[in-house]
Formats: sequence, C-alpha cells, structure tokens
Amino acid sequence: MDIVKKITCLLWILAVLLVAPPLLRSFGLKPKDVVDALFADKSRPSAVLQKTAQPAEKPEPKDSSVRGRAQELRPDISVPPPAEEEPAEAAAIPQEAETSPKPLSQDQKAFNAMISGLEKVASVAPKGASSTSKDLLEGVPVQAHRPADSAKKVRWSPPPPGFLTAETFNYLIYREENPVTPTIKTTLDTIHGNLMLDLTPFTILIKPNKILVMIFGGKDSYGEFTKLPPWSGAASDLRADTMYVVEGKSFYPLSVHELTHLYFDGYFLPTISPLWLSEGMAVYMQIHTTKQKPSWVDRSMKRIVAGDIIPLDKMTVTEDLNSYSTPEAELWYTQAYSLVEYLLTKRTRDEFYKFCNEIKGKTPLHQALYRAYGMPFTKVSVLENVWLHDLQKAYKEGKLTPPAASSAPAPSASRPQETARPAKPAAPKPARKPQPQKTQIKKLEIVPTNGYTGGF
Repeated sequence: MDIVKKITCLLWILAVLLVAPPLLRSFGLKPKDVVDALFADKSRPSAVLQKTAQPAEKPEPKDSSVRGRAQELRPDISVPPPAEEEPAEAAAIPQEAETSPKPLSQDQKAFNAMISGLEKVASVAPKGASSTSKDLLEGVPVQAHRPADSAKKVRWSPPPPGFLTAETFNYLIYREENPVTPTIKTTLDTIHGNLMLDLTPFTILIKPNKILVMIFGGKDSYGEFTKLPPWSGAASDLRADTMYVVEGKSFYPLSVHELTHLYFDGYFLPTISPLWLSEGMAVYMQIHTTKQKPSWVDRSMKRIVAGDIIPLDKMTVTEDLNSYSTPEAELWYTQAYSLVEYLLTKRTRDEFYKFCNEIKGKTPLHQALYRAYGMPFTKVSVLENVWLHDLQKAYKEGKLTPPAASSAPAPSASRPQETARPAKPAAPKPARKPQPQKTQIKKLEIVPTNGYTGGF
C-alpha cells in the first residue's frame, strides 16, 4: 500500500512540473523568477511583484472624418467638407501656419493639371443640346486613360459652371445646362445592372467604385474639356473613375463601352490589363448589350476573314494607338473584339475568368493561355491559327454575315406576290381511336330493400 502512495505522489509531482510552466507563462511570469522569489531573502525585492513600467499611451489624433482611409483616397463629392476646428484649438495654431499655403501632393498637382480650363467650359458650351449630324457610334473608340498608378484614386472636381448635378447610388452625374432627368438616372442604373450581371464574376469579387458621369450638351464643350479628337464621343479615366460622354442617340452604346472599361479594368488593379483585352471587352459588351454594331466592325471583319490581320504577337503588346491610321485602328479594334468574343463564347466563362486572373497576376500571355485553356494553346501563334480557322469556318457557314437576299421580280399592284415555299411532306394521318364498345349488362331481378326503387 505504501508503494502505491509513493507512485501516486510521484505522478502528481510530474503533473505539476508539466503544467506549472505553461500556467505561469499565461500570467506573464517565468518559472525562474518564481523560484528566485521563493528562495530569496526577505530584504530582497520580489521579482514577482515588480512590474515593468509601460510608457503612457498617446491620445489618438482627432480625425474630423469618420471614413478614415477611404475619405483620403476617394472623398465623395456629395459629402460636406469637415467642420472648422474649435476656437480654442484654432487659437493654439501659430499665425504663420495660417498664412503659409499647404504644399500640394503629387496626386493633387496631377489632378489640377488634368482639370485645367474647367471654368471655360460654360463659355464654349452650345446653347442647345443638339446631337451631332454624324453618328458618334461610327467613330473609332478612344482608348481609355489608364495610367500606371490608376489604383491611387484622385479627388473629383466640383461641377464646373453651367453644369447641374444629381446623384444615384452608383453614379454622381454632371449635366451641362439642363437638369438631370429621371430617364438619365434610369438609363445609367440599367447599364450598371446589366454590366454587373454580364461581367460576373469580375464585379462580384471587386465591387466597382462610384462613377462620376459628365454629360456634355455638344461636341464643342466636350472637345474643349477633354482635348480629344472631334470624332470622339465618349472617354473614360480609370484613375479618376470618371466617364465623359456627349448627349445624343449614341449615348447608350457609348456609355456601355466606357463603363465597361471602368468596371472590367478595375478588377485588374493595381495591375493594368493589356490594351487589347480592355478594348476588346469594351467593344464586345457594347455590341452584346445594345445589339448595335458599328459599320467599321463588319468592314474590318471582311479583311480579317480574308487573312489581312495584325499578328497577335504584335497586337497583344500594343499599348498606344496614336500612331495608327483610321483603317489600322478599325482593324485593331475589330480584331481585339473578335478575339475576346472567341475566348468568351467558343470556350467557357470559367476558363476566361481563370485566364484574366493569370493576367492579373502578371503571368506571361502564353503561360496564362495554357494554364486557363490547356492544350493546344501553348503559344500565342497557336491561338492565332485556331481563332482564324474557326472564324473563317463560321464565315463560310454564314454565321457571321447573313446571306445575300436573292433577287425576285417586282410584285403586281393588284395582288402581292407570295413567296414560293417548299412543299412539305404530307404528315401521316393520326390513327383513329376505336370506339369504345358498349358493355351489355344482363338485367337481373333484384329484390328491393327498404322500399328503395330509384336508380343511380
């Protein structure tokens, strides 16, 4: 019995030795300090009771904004400016600090240069909001402004003189001379809803920022503000999350094109997506959503089917189209649109999303193609051959261009001529169902019960 008690005591001692160190550490104590404190002299100060002096916590600076970092990067124009400081705090500021101007940051300097001349927009704006004589949709799009630091958003400017404002959940709208009508709000919100669905999953993972939409009454004020060519009708700035567009019948398709830049390219930030992928997706969404195809697309598509193409090795590295002539730019945009359409429709959307995700991670193009689509896309030249082969095959089958209508004689004035239809084979007559046979029931003599003499 004594042996059992001794073994039990040893086990308890081992348990205490195993549990004690972690338990002491949880209270911020060290086993060595506890042992020294137990066996030290009484006159010696206890190591257990000593506490390390901690520096006093500095009070957090008062922030007038409740939005924190978001207010610094993207202040909403509709949010009022912060209130002035208290008189007591203002009195503590030296007089020299009030007179000395605050130095501007690099972002503010760049933005001031971008919006220079804003005060002159109202003077050059036309009195009537008339649309241009030539359809702006027929002009070649202007490539979006996508600087390398587009992830660093800049502050929006207040509305220039002559512009009226309105706001929706997704947009802040400036319209020249005329008020922003509910139709404009509904149109922009409809575009937003369609793009959010069509660009899934890009818009689910990265929620688009609020967009500033500047609507100009004519091309004169638009050109004076944006400094773009006269055939341009819309533009976008990825860094400022801003779209510029001219009123007219091309407002809807042009807005779809430019907003696609802001939504789709925003997914890749801080990486800048390749220009062919950005412009190809914008043209694809413009045609797919509005069902309106510019004439230069069909014109350039015939050149592509005939073999007159820009090699993909050259097209996929192009980042500036200023040196391109109008026919070359039309061919470049059409080829980018056709290539994006091929990657989206001939393959699966999951593969296209994986491809874009590889591009976002700065994977080389040929490796991104192979990782997303697999064999045989090991080189860009292979994609060019397969894409062109499938395109020419679809053109021969009449899937790209509707077949030409056959010439027919003019119908007589008395009776319209009916188009001859091929005779359809006579449908087999359905088998006639046999008539149900009447069941003959032999009458039986039934003895009435309880006086019931009626029938069913």
